[in-house]
Amino acid sequence: RLAEAGYAAYVFDFCGGTVGGNKSDGNNVGMSVMTEASDLEAVLDAAAGWDFVDPDRIVLLGGSQGAVVTSVVGTRNADRIAGMMLMYPPFTIPDDMHAMFSSKESVPEEFDLFGGWIRVGRNYATDVWDLDCYRNLAGYAGDVLLLHGDRDTTVDISISKRAAEVIPSCEFHTIAGGGHEFFGPQFEDAMGHVLNYMERHVAGGTKEAASSSQGSQPAQSAESSQKPSMKIGDTSVNVEWENNESVAALMQLASASPLTIQMSMYGGFEQVGSIGQSLPRNDSQMTTEAGDIVLYSGNQIVVFYGSNTWAYTKLGHISDKSAQEMADLLGNGDVTITIGG
Repeated sequence: RLAEAGYAAYVFDFCGGTVGGNKSDGNNVGMSVMTEASDLEAVLDAAAGWDFVDPDRIVLLGGSQGAVVTSVVGTRNADRIAGMMLMYPPFTIPDDMHAMFSSKESVPEEFDLFGGWIRVGRNYATDVWDLDCYRNLAGYAGDVLLLHGDRDTTVDISISKRAAEVIPSCEFHTIAGGGHEFFGPQFEDAMGHVLNYMERHVAGGTKEAASSSQGSQPAQSAESSQKPSMKIGDTSVNVEWENNESVAALMQLASASPLTIQMSMYGGFEQVGSIGQSLPRNDSQMTTEAGDIVLYSGNQIVVFYGSNTWAYTKLGHISDKSAQEMADLLGNGDVTITIGG
């Protein structure tokens, strides 16, 4: 959408920043807010030298932990950027680490976050131990766009409200109905604010392109209205997909071309893989069975060949394979699943 409006938009994968399917070097145990800040500064250095980029008109945009990273890089490189856009930022990560550990010295070499969803290293806590995002932002003189959904159950909106109070020049918008990441009407609402901000701060997009992008809905192809097929490796499976917003968004992703996901074994009863972006979710506590396909943390597809109890959004169930057949398909190492096509 930014490219459609005439902007050069660069999206990259933090080193070790993705759970499953990481495209950059590194791993989760070596990753922290500060390693990701170094990654972003490397991108900023590179972008400033691209012949199609005006180094005086670079804006940083980040969501979730990426927004914390953006705030770190933006505040310490204020003279190199034209502004920052922050979405649902968990500025309390340092406080969360203080709540988990009594001191820097007590942080173990590795530990789990979010119930075991991601395993990080000691530096994840120690690197941010003395970080004060609010103090840093209070000293930033540029204009900041801050967006947060009023239905975000991952990062409470009060965190952004507090940030809006301390940032000297902050444009804060609540995205009605928005969760942790934005989809559908909430995406359109957020995109309108983003394009308006860009129009005011970066002369390069066109007003016509920006206005035509605002309020428009993503085009639905004929294929997107059909339930997608699925393969585990080379084996086709029959999936009884749920009728919910998450599956609709997944169908939209898989409508243009098949969605290939590298899965990794986890916990001895499931395969987990990142789909590269988050889907809307409506988590509820459930006990899974072999063949269940669920969404976890927005961007993780999980296929079970055993049982687990956790809060997930159910996507569907593989109906033509027994528990033993699911174990045979998934229990012998990492696999690839393909949705659509």
